[in-house]
Parts: sequence; C-alpha cells; structure tokens
Amino acid sequence: MITLEISSTSIRLMEAEGGRVVRWASRSLEPGMFEEEVISDPLALSAVLKQLMASSGIKGRNVTASVTGLYSLSRIVVVPNPPGGATTQMILDAARGVMPLSEDEVYLSWQTIATIEEGQQVLVVGVPRDVLDSEVLALKAAGITPRILDLKAMALVRAVNREQALILNVEPTSFDTVIVVNGVAEVMRTIAWQEGDLTVEDKAEHLAVALDLAAGFFNSHHPGLPIDPGTPLFITGQMSGDLTLLDELQARVEYSIEPFAPPLQYPAHLPVSQYAVNIGLALKGAASARSLGQSDYLLPDINLLPQAYRPWKPSARQLGVFLAVVAATALLVPLYQLTTEAMGETAILEARQDIVNNQLGLRQAEIQSRQPLQQAIGRYSTLVNMGGGLVDDLDVITSLAGELGIEMAGINHGGSGITFTCQADSYLAFRDYVTALEESGRFTTPLIPPEGYPYVKGGTITLEPKSAE
Repeated sequence: MITLEISSTSIRLMEAEGGRVVRWASRSLEPGMFEEEVISDPLALSAVLKQLMASSGIKGRNVTASVTGLYSLSRIVVVPNPPGGATTQMILDAARGVMPLSEDEVYLSWQTIATIEEGQQVLVVGVPRDVLDSEVLALKAAGITPRILDLKAMALVRAVNREQALILNVEPTSFDTVIVVNGVAEVMRTIAWQEGDLTVEDKAEHLAVALDLAAGFFNSHHPGLPIDPGTPLFITGQMSGDLTLLDELQARVEYSIEPFAPPLQYPAHLPVSQYAVNIGLALKGAASARSLGQSDYLLPDINLLPQAYRPWKPSARQLGVFLAVVAATALLVPLYQLTTEAMGETAILEARQDIVNNQLGLRQAEIQSRQPLQQAIGRYSTLVNMGGGLVDDLDVITSLAGELGIEMAGINHGGSGITFTCQADSYLAFRDYVTALEESGRFTTPLIPPEGYPYVKGGTITLEPKSAE
C-alpha cells in the first residue's frame, strides 16, 4: 500500500507491505501552491509529487491519501433504527440539523458506529468541495488514481491505536486536535497558525489552550463521562521532533505525553511520529489495527472519495444478471455448435445432391437427343438386311436427311460412288447425320466428310456403297 500526506509545507510518501514499512520519502514545498491551506496550483503540486515518486522509487497508481481537516466538520448524529436500517434521507436530515454547511458546499460521508436505544449513532463527515476537488485534480495530474481519501484525524486515531487518547498533530502552518473515546474520534479540530512568528513558549501555550478547549467541549457534552486526566497525550507531525516544544507543552497540560508506538513494523531510523498520518492510512481497513475490548463501537472506516471520482463497479444485482447471462451462454454454446455442425453437414449433402441432379439431367438430355438417331439407324439397318441397290442407297440418304432435318442440295451417282451436298442447322446435327450414314451399314466406312468436319454445318459428302456379299 502506498500512502500520501499532503500539507501546505511538505509531501510525505510511504510504502507498506505485509504490515511492515518498506520505504518512505518527503519533500518540502515552495510557497504559492496553497492559499489558506487549500491547494491553489494543482499542476505545480503534481509536478513535485511526480519528481518525489521518481526519485524515491515509490511507484504506484493506486494511492491512499489524507485530506486536511481544516474547514471540515464531523458530527455524531442519532437516527431512528427502522426495519431495514436507517435510510440516506434520514441521515441527511439529521446531519442538516447539526452541520451549518449545505450539501452544495461539502461532500458528506458517514458510517454507523453504534446502535443504542434511541436508534443508530452515525458518524457524519463533511469536507468542503473545493478542498477535495483540488486534491483529486493534483493527484490525477500526477498520474495517480486515488483509491481512498481519509481525514488526517481519522488516520491518526488508527495510528495511535488506543481506546482513549488525546492527539496533537503539529505542522508548521496548522495543527490537529483529536480526542479519542472508545476508539472513536469524538472531537476533531484543525486550526491554522503561523508558528514561525511565535517563540517556543508561545507555541506551547497555543497548543495547550487548544487542547484544553477541545477537552472542555467534550466534557460539556458528556458531563457524566469526562476525560480522565490519566488519558495519554500523543504528539505527531513535522514538529513532533522539537523536544524543547514538547517539554514546554508538558509543563502546561495535565495529560502525560507518551511516545508514539504504532502497531506496524518499521525500521528504527524511521521518524514514526512525523509519518503518523501515513501509518494510519496504511492501517485503514486492517482488522488488527485495534482491539475493541469491551467497547460496542465500530472502528470508523470512511472513504471520503466522492462517488463521482470512483471507478465504476457493478452492483450485486448487475453482477447477478451478468453471471446468469454467462451461465445461459455456456449452456447454449454446445447446442449452437451442434446446430451449426448439423447445418454444415446438411449444406454439404444438398450440394452433392445438386451435382448428381445436374449430371442426371445432362445424361437424360443426351439420351433424348440420340433417340431419333437410334431409331433411324434401326430402321435402315433393317433395309440393309433386306438388300437393295441404288434406290435403297438414295432412300437411306434422303430418309436419314429427313429424319434429322438435313436439307439436300443435290445428289450425283457416279456408278462407284454417290456424291451429294447437304446443309444442317448446326454442326451437331450435321455430325449426327454423317454418323447415321456410317452406322447404316450400306456404305464403306469411314466416310470422307467435308473440310472442317466435325465443326461445319454442311458440305459435300462422297459415299461408296458396299458390294453385296
């Protein structure tokens, strides 16, 4: 998991794997990228972020990032607990009664943290739209897809990992005050300041007053369960390494400052208190982040990333419909394959049948065309068997011509031979006529056909009658 904390003065990156910090890096930011703690130049910030990722070797498109608590609001509201649970509208109505900002100005997120007699206790967080939009724009410009956005204060609660705790996260331009009760951040306040103009004593006094005000606010709303003076105080953030400041602060508050020891493995030289927000982000969603003990509260695990920036994911119903379609398709595919194979075999058989039918038609046409020739040959073979002379020869010549549609132009009998000229409608008919004369048996074969035979329609034919046996 890659985590990212952005403040108006620095960027902190951290990579964790298997419950262990693998690497980390930070870089200071030049003035001008923020205006009143809100990102004013997302493109310039994205350029610095890309440089830091490249130089540190911490690469990854999916990042869990923190969001400043400045200008943000959080409230625990109670909503009825009807059958089926509280509706979105019920939660929004309850939030409007205690939060001064409208939904047009803030992104609202919530989570049910407990069930009581009056209904459900819901933690509602509102983040100004310009704060969140500008950060998402900077991340996307750097080629980063934000996977989860979380308030710094909520990340600190996971990092501290205590049922009851006080947290001061001190940065050069702002500090967060968090009061944790039963593992839930009951009070989260972020205050801007310019610590560079203050002495160490002034800084310590400023922080002590803010802590007392936050504790007084909680005690006034929980008179039966005020904050125990023995509750530990944890100092985190960039200025947590200022030991002089910590000594001055300890002298002004009744709570004991304890070393920060997160439930995560890390190298000894890692300044863990400065990377407390990153560590809390890395613990987001981890069941082992804290033991609930006797508490009935659920660990808050709210993703502040608006729905508009999240990648689309199918609902349970859409996923069910998709799986049903896949299952139906899986059942239909074998049937479709069998049908396709049967259709293919049918087409092949039909093609073969067409070929056979065509061949049969050609044979039938050929047989029909030869029937007149065969009939003529049969009749004149009978004449030959009966004998005869010139008259019979001429009768054969003219009769076959009449049978086959051959026009005779003239016949000349030269004693030893017969010469005549004839004309047919086609060379096929002329060829059949010559063949019939040969097969009549009355003339010496083969006949002497005209020039160009067998592809001429007519010409002069010379016949030599056979001598009688």
